[in-house]
Amino acid sequence: MRRAVRSAIVASALALLASCEKKEAPAAAPTAVTAPAAPAPAEAAKPDTGPIKVGILHSLSGTMAISETSLRDVALMTIEEINEKGGVLGRKLEPVVVDPASNWPLFAEKARDLIANQKVAVTFGCWTSVSRKSVLPVFEELNGLLFYPVQYEGEESSFNVFYTGAAPN
Repeated sequence: MRRAVRSAIVASALALLASCEKKEAPAAAPTAVTAPAAPAPAEAAKPDTGPIKVGILHSLSGTMAISETSLRDVALMTIEEINEKGGVLGRKLEPVVVDPASNWPLFAEKARDLIANQKVAVTFGCWTSVSRKSVLPVFEELNGLLFYPVQYEGEESSFNVFYTGAAPN
């Protein structure tokens, strides 16, 4: 039952990636030119057609690996299922898995790498409050999106985090 609920949460969250595509600004209406001819317009930016990168930030080693390895497995299984059905808006999802090794400062470093260097559209990760709190400033600074998969103590809110578990407040 818990695996089905987790799969549903991950699938729903990955479906939200459809809104992550960059939209082009509408072109300005042409105006009459009385001056010499304007230079040729630059080619319009082509929409991305490559895979959508999805960060997976769970400890695969260290003390928390026993709890977090199954979360990685569920995310990978769900990504595989979505890709088998054509992906999101015709684009495949590409998981980018990192191991913060149950090291709380390393969570922040790995989160920064996922967002800034790997260019993930969204990250699923963290299992403890201390890991979430260590990555929160990174997600807010770089405007990344984190799906946090477990209940938490509450009294925290961020536009950059989907808290999927219950909170007491």
